[in-house]
Amino acid sequence: MRNLVVVLLLFGFIVGLVPLGWYLIGEMTTNTSGVVYSGGYEPLYGVTMSEEFVDSMNDSFNRRTRGLSTLWLYLVPIATAALGALTGIVLGKFGFALTRRRTREV
Repeated sequence: MRNLVVVLLLFGFIVGLVPLGWYLIGEMTTNTSGVVYSGGYEPLYGVTMSEEFVDSMNDSFNRRTRGLSTLWLYLVPIATAALGALTGIVLGKFGFALTRRRTREV
């Protein structure tokens, strides 16, 4: 039963890492296209800059809400690992097991 729990725990954790990886890849890739700043900071109004700089300027003002909106990405791997372990425990109680025993009838 322990093997089944470990396998499903690892599988759930790996599946849970997919949304986190997708988000981090999107955050780390750069887009060099230039945009004209039209935000609230008056000295930069009309200046051409990269899209990442505009996003970082906007994010710096929304720092308080950003932490809670991305928190679910870090909790998904833990939640799916726990769900996989729970599934393994339930399946183990019903008699499912991962074993290497093979029987051959001669």
